[in-house]
Amino acid sequence: MTIRISIIDYSNTIPFVYGLKKSAYISTHSEFYYHYPSQGVQRLQDNTVDISIVPAAAISEISNSHIISDFCIGAIQQVASVKLFSKIPIQHVSHIVLDYQSRTSNLLTKVLAQEFWNIQPMYTIGEAGYETDSTIESKIIIGDRAMLQYPDYPYSYDLAYEWYQAFSLPFVFACWVANKPLPPDYMQEFNSALRFGVEHIADSISQSNKRVSFDLHQYLQHNIDYAFDTTKQQAMQLFIEKIKSLRQ
Repeated sequence: MTIRISIIDYSNTIPFVYGLKKSAYISTHSEFYYHYPSQGVQRLQDNTVDISIVPAAAISEISNSHIISDFCIGAIQQVASVKLFSKIPIQHVSHIVLDYQSRTSNLLTKVLAQEFWNIQPMYTIGEAGYETDSTIESKIIIGDRAMLQYPDYPYSYDLAYEWYQAFSLPFVFACWVANKPLPPDYMQEFNSALRFGVEHIADSISQSNKRVSFDLHQYLQHNIDYAFDTTKQQAMQLFIEKIKSLRQ
């Protein structure tokens, strides 16, 4: 049986990819596909993959979904790769263009607007290329694109840090999810492979073919926090509750 794995094609998955490919068992029994977050969700829903890193807000939308790993994409405070860029201070923002690549970050923006920033902006979804459109007042950008410089935007807000300021909790952006029961031996080796990658971040960076303009060591060792521990589980549950309470 070959297990089909969808991986978010961002730098924050470098340790995961390293660990999975270092495992002879996983490499032999798996096929790897690379997507941005919402595409991975769609592939699980379409049953064209068996495992994916799923944005926290989308887990409940997948039939038979269950979290399968002790690891996630999370942050204790600043994540650095999920930001709101604005030409004006957040308290004056009236329109936010959301990122088409991830629903979770967009919902996090709405939760913060309602519960922490106390604003009621209009929202629209950005189209491909919106990142460089300097006519936009305020925009959400996630992933490696958020680590670039946007000189037309003097204000930037790290959404994980804003969440921490609001609720004194870390934030979980995505978890490893399967849409069906998988062999126990595979699941055990899968989790062990992820652990190996997280415990060897420096090696994973040195062997990665990703070339970026920011400090990967700082980002992966100090901004991203991979442990899906009890506190992060509580934080994710709170986020899901906050989503349900959003104004319609």
